[in-house]
Amino acid sequence: MARIRVLGRSAWLLAGLVLFTAGCAGSGPAGKTGTGAGGKKTGDDLASKIGDYMPPLDGGKLEIAAPKGWDWANPGGGVLVAFKPKDAEINALPRVLLSVADSDFPGIDDVTSSNVEEFVRQVAGSIADQKPKESARAYTLNGRHFARYLVLGKRRNQVVVQQALTTVAGSRVYTLRLEAYQAQFDKYESVLDVIAASMKFTGDEEPAAVPPTEQPKEADAPAVSAPEEPPEKGESP
Repeated sequence: MARIRVLGRSAWLLAGLVLFTAGCAGSGPAGKTGTGAGGKKTGDDLASKIGDYMPPLDGGKLEIAAPKGWDWANPGGGVLVAFKPKDAEINALPRVLLSVADSDFPGIDDVTSSNVEEFVRQVAGSIADQKPKESARAYTLNGRHFARYLVLGKRRNQVVVQQALTTVAGSRVYTLRLEAYQAQFDKYESVLDVIAASMKFTGDEEPAAVPPTEQPKEADAPAVSAPEEPPEKGESP
């Protein structure tokens, strides 16, 4: 076993200077922005990385796509679909697993900006036994709200990072989980965001197509033209 040596004062000062310099010049996790608690990303930088969409899943409730250069497979069990690099084995890492279940979060049928903090609190309670490395926190992608957390595991004597994004839509809980060896995690972390950004749920586009402020105007339009229609009312084809 390697011996642990106690460094002298001068050595500690030198080591501290080296670490400080590396921290300033490096681009590790501490230097990332917009991906932590409450982090928000626009779709511009993610949309270009979204690949082809799969056939609708979960009874037509969800549309989702694999990232470019990745493929999807059906592993069975409690996993609805698995995403993996093309030509990779389904059990190899990295991979992203999607699981779906009926919501067991009281009072939350859909995660919105008004209830995401309560959702995060409930998620944190549900994963407490997993001893997460990063506690659940609010996370936003393209206007959709998630709870994001990170846990560590082991596989073949290697540390595996499992980062999850979970949300509720239509009283269904959708959880995406990236699994990657710790040494590869930084390389593949953005894949989880790309897949989450591709998610489209039934009814997602309906509110956007008809803004609430414009509905009264559209409803008034037929009423104005109605008096001009009676002459044609009795006509037959």
